Amino acid sequence: MRLFENAHKPVILLGNGARNADCAKLLRLGVPVLSSWMGCDLVDNFHPLYFGRPGIYGQRCANKILWEADYVLAIGNRCSIWNIGYEGFRPSQRIVMVDVDEAEVKKIKGAIPILHDAARVVAELEAPKVSPAWISACSNWRVAYPWLENSMQNADYISPYTFMWELQKHLREDECIVADVGTANVCAQQVLRLKPPQRLMSSGGLGEMGCGLPGAIGASFALDKGEVLCLECDGSMMMNLQELQTILHHKLPIKIIVFSNDGYAMIRRSQQVLGYKETGVGRDNGVSMPSFRKLAHAMGFMAAECREWPDVWKALPTLFAAKEPALIEVFTDPNQTFLKLNPVMVDGKATSPEFWNLSPITK
Repeated sequence: MRLFENAHKPVILLGNGARNADCAKLLRLGVPVLSSWMGCDLVDNFHPLYFGRPGIYGQRCANKILWEADYVLAIGNRCSIWNIGYEGFRPSQRIVMVDVDEAEVKKIKGAIPILHDAARVVAELEAPKVSPAWISACSNWRVAYPWLENSMQNADYISPYTFMWELQKHLREDECIVADVGTANVCAQQVLRLKPPQRLMSSGGLGEMGCGLPGAIGASFALDKGEVLCLECDGSMMMNLQELQTILHHKLPIKIIVFSNDGYAMIRRSQQVLGYKETGVGRDNGVSMPSFRKLAHAMGFMAAECREWPDVWKALPTLFAAKEPALIEVFTDPNQTFLKLNPVMVDGKATSPEFWNLSPITK
């Protein structure tokens, strides 16, 4: 199946709908590969042709490549706003979507439908001739826009971005990760690199606070009470605290990392960007959080807290070595900035910058 004819700068945009396909083959086609959050664990993220996850909370390199491509082959990816931004694709880009539901394809203006099962299309897909200059450009953007941006640091707290970089070193070859929303998921998606059979599961762009703990419980049962790493935030933890007892009752070896940022950091950041008064997002304006270390310890978890980097270096090996439920609480900056396609004010109106120019804006 030849789907890349007349494409000078092609890219494959992979999604969760391709989970039944031989996705490893896509990396052998010589075409740059991007993925959605839900499809981030389908291919080896360390492969030189995998360039990350584009989106509103994407990675600068991935966004740049998707913006510059002249041909996008979306496989099992419905190109939601979360993945391609508010403005969507440029009119000059050719979009081909592999999807079994034509109604979904019609939501993307100008998209060409391939109404077949993703597994069949991938199996029959032929490798195109890709310009070395295009691959070189993509590789150069990866160098210019690294996975970990050191600019988003506050020495008084543990950066969730740098923490994820450290966490990467401890992941098992078959690690199953379930992430809630906010800091836990955004920073994991923007920093962690996965390699099958590792999994990273989340609610995608739906943003259901509190989904992490019940999701981790379901994953553990699916693995016959296997080990699961749960990435949580303090605000989300408050939505389903009772599930801590469910974990203990069933003796599930779930390891929980709670990012404590005094409430609702993502909502706080949105209020700041839009110039709103901070309301209901932290201790100073009506919301406070308990000590999750003390809470977990009282319930029977092995628990620790991390306020400085020596705490992290001690806690992570202990967490992964534990065979029983365990929790560590990591204190991060309540005013942490995140890579995001934030609106900019032009003549008093909020407009979207170029897709690749995530905040903090670069020159």
